[in-house]
Amino acid sequence: MSAAKWQWLPAMYVAGLLLMNIMSIPLGYSEMPDECPEGSHNCDYRIIALDVGEEELHDAMEEWAHDRSFTTTFSPGHIVDRTLVFQFPDDIHYSNECGTVDLFSKSRLGSYDYEVNSDRLDEIQEYLLEYDFETTCQ
Repeated sequence: MSAAKWQWLPAMYVAGLLLMNIMSIPLGYSEMPDECPEGSHNCDYRIIALDVGEEELHDAMEEWAHDRSFTTTFSPGHIVDRTLVFQFPDDIHYSNECGTVDLFSKSRLGSYDYEVNSDRLDEIQEYLLEYDFETTCQ
């Protein structure tokens, strides 16, 4: 009898993933915001001093996204990073301002992220500062 109780678990998991993906589609940011909204607990924004060429920054960010997990998708300037089990989508935007790189990370769903976006930007910042860039901005 208890085995029958768990037979619906995989179907419920897949249905939950589909519902979450449908709900989060229109909530994504399409461009880099200037800052996190006041009082927000589900985003982080920072500027790091980094003199790197545009193409090489894209290459480094694509490499970071690829190494992150199979659930992360990359396009230049925008990465969607999903949590491994529940697939919560978070948007990461970056831009190169010749001498500085702006980073923004925000959860698409929910109002509190348990510092996931701050931790993610810490990881990206450390990754970029340790990356062996060969070009500078022009």
